[in-house]
Amino acid sequence: MSGIRSLARRPGYVGFATDASAPIYVSSTDNRVKLVPAGTGQTEVILQEASGASAYERLVTTRVLTAADSGKTFGLALAGGFTVTLPALALGLHFKFVVEVSPTTAYIIASAEGDNVSLVGGAADGAAIVVASAGFSGDQVNLVANLSIIGDKVEIAAVGTAGWAASALVAAGAGVTISG
Repeated sequence: MSGIRSLARRPGYVGFATDASAPIYVSSTDNRVKLVPAGTGQTEVILQEASGASAYERLVTTRVLTAADSGKTFGLALAGGFTVTLPALALGLHFKFVVEVSPTTAYIIASAEGDNVSLVGGAADGAAIVVASAGFSGDQVNLVANLSIIGDKVEIAAVGTAGWAASALVAAGAGVTISG
């Protein structure tokens, strides 16, 4: 049988990216398929599920995320609320958070190292997203107690080394804030 191809499992990539090609490999540390786009010098995950890990995780307690969690959706499922801490900032990291249980204490999504988090978003009621600090940035996003409801969402992605960009889709504008 001809035409069978395989990817080498390595701790890092071999070779360099050009306009015509990019190194693709299976990382030996997290079993994900990764590539290095031309001109970036940075590795990006192109297949999240190479290890068979779930793309959805239900959280009921404080959690510190790692780069290996990138691409996952996290269900926030404890009325008492808790804090989820983002990993160190690195290009290509992205996460989604969905309220499964309306909080009586806030769900907090905090940057690990005080990295800037900028927030843009919309609310179904047409109200503005509430910003506690000057401008639309801080170091944490808050899904507010007694205002966030089931189905409210926040997506966060690393923006180079400049910080995190967060977008929110909530039923009520006051259901999400940014502070810090």
